[in-house]
This record gives sequence, structure tokens and C-alpha cells, in this order.
Amino acid sequence: MTSEEQKNETKVFNKSENEPKEGQDTNNRKKRREAKEAKKKETEKKPGFFKRRIRFIPVWLRVILVAALCVGAFIFGLSFGYATLGEGEDPSVVRDLEFWENIWDYIQGK
Repeated sequence: MTSEEQKNETKVFNKSENEPKEGQDTNNRKKRREAKEAKKKETEKKPGFFKRRIRFIPVWLRVILVAALCVGAFIFGLSFGYATLGEGEDPSVVRDLEFWENIWDYIQGK
């Protein structure tokens, strides 16, 4: 066997039936590239989850609002608990400093 015959045999052996022909390979690449670019353009139009968005309320203001809401909920809970559940007289008593001084003295055993 000559070296040319060996090359021809390896070419035939390695060549599969599923391989595209010479011109077909570049067409498939172009089609895939065009499809990928079209998909990329579609995603650019849609607002994504990770895209940067414009915030109408700044982060520092959100923190202050959440803290204020927590304090308000705490005061409301104390008033509701004292007046309704604890059978207290007036819910506004919870906001007085004397009320908390009496409770602190009670806890300290005075």
C-alpha cells in the first residue's frame, strides 16, 4: 500500500455521513449566528430581572421608612395589647414616660 492509498482510506474511515457538505457548513453557522443575534435583540427590548432599574424611592429613604413603620407598629402593638388584651383603661397611657418608669420600678423590685 502506498502512502496515498493510506491517506484515502483514513479519509473515508473518518468521514461520517452526518457531516455537512462544504457550502452547507457555513450556511448553518450563518443561520445560527443570525438566530442568536435576533434572540439577543429580543431580550434587549424586554426588561430583565437583573437589569438596572430606575428607583423612584432611594435606598436610604426606604430604610428610614421601614424603621418608622417598625416603630409605629411597635407602638400600635403596645397600645392594642395594653388596652384590649390587657384590659387597660386608656391606650394612650402606653406612650407616657411615667407608665414605663412604674414598670421599670416594678421589675427592679422597688
